[in-house]
Amino acid sequence: MNTMPQSTCTKLLDYSKLPSQIRLPDIIGYTSKVFATKYNPNQLQAEAESYQWFDSYDIIPESKRQKFFGSGLGLMTSMCYPGAQFERFRITLDFVLWLFTFDDMTDAGALDDVERMKLAIGLTMQVLQDPKVPTPKFRIAAALQSCFNRMRSNSSPSTTKRTIDAIDFYTKAVLEQKLNRKEDRVPTIGEYIQLRRDTSAMRIAFVGIEYALGLALPSEVHDDPIIVELALAGNDILTWANDIYSFPIEASRGDTHNLYQTIRNRVQEYIDAKAKLRSFGVKTDLEVAQYIQGIEHCVQGFLDWTFITPRYFGANTTKVKETLTVDIIAPVALDAAISVEV
Repeated sequence: MNTMPQSTCTKLLDYSKLPSQIRLPDIIGYTSKVFATKYNPNQLQAEAESYQWFDSYDIIPESKRQKFFGSGLGLMTSMCYPGAQFERFRITLDFVLWLFTFDDMTDAGALDDVERMKLAIGLTMQVLQDPKVPTPKFRIAAALQSCFNRMRSNSSPSTTKRTIDAIDFYTKAVLEQKLNRKEDRVPTIGEYIQLRRDTSAMRIAFVGIEYALGLALPSEVHDDPIIVELALAGNDILTWANDIYSFPIEASRGDTHNLYQTIRNRVQEYIDAKAKLRSFGVKTDLEVAQYIQGIEHCVQGFLDWTFITPRYFGANTTKVKETLTVDIIAPVALDAAISVEV
């Protein structure tokens, strides 16, 4: 038996009881019967500009730049927002780069300290809520400020508010997750499902549909129980699949927030809910159709991207896609803590 480093182990993860491999269910084979995959033709141009913009903030350590920019986040954004025109697609990609970087900081150790994370969240919400606040020294917040002020300039007030609210839900959830990890507490299934819906950042991704496509959906649509169910189902399908796919890498970091769960029933519930969708009037129905298709593109695009990017399976991505068998990863050292400056 190999000796595994103990630096990231939690009391709740006994690596001696983990199998050396796990067999993945063919989730994409099922979801692809319901959700379509498309690509945005603006990807390459936007990717070049967006990566250069983000790199100018010098947030990613030199040792991780190639891995980060080679993970295919531009491709994922292309698959999640295939109908976006160039300007909106470019800004959406900027936003995605911020989101994944911030999320990695909360997961991989850079914001491992609770007080440091609280300060980072405070700066994040400040630049969202006050467009005139001075640029913070905390570079990831400065990047968000640049991106979000551009989004705000061509976004409806309701979409701007929903984006801020979605990020607020997300940051509160990742803080709660951090506290759970610190206390070696595993939430109940019910608590986990609700928390995971917010830590997944899919609320943010789905508001991104409205921005990327220039939609102006009224509150009547967002409050409709069928629309709510479609968004929840799409969130659950993608999130639970991601939990399965990311289990090896998250277990290697000592992360106990993961759920093995069947997705087939949730997909069927999505289909059933979609069939019950009422009319909101001819004009609004056209935008509702785009929004729902956007949910489906986000779900299927991210799932397909999982088997393209090296983010989850490294150099074995193609092999894992073909065999649906993935090796469990030995524990890894977390990133060094970063300074959070106002």
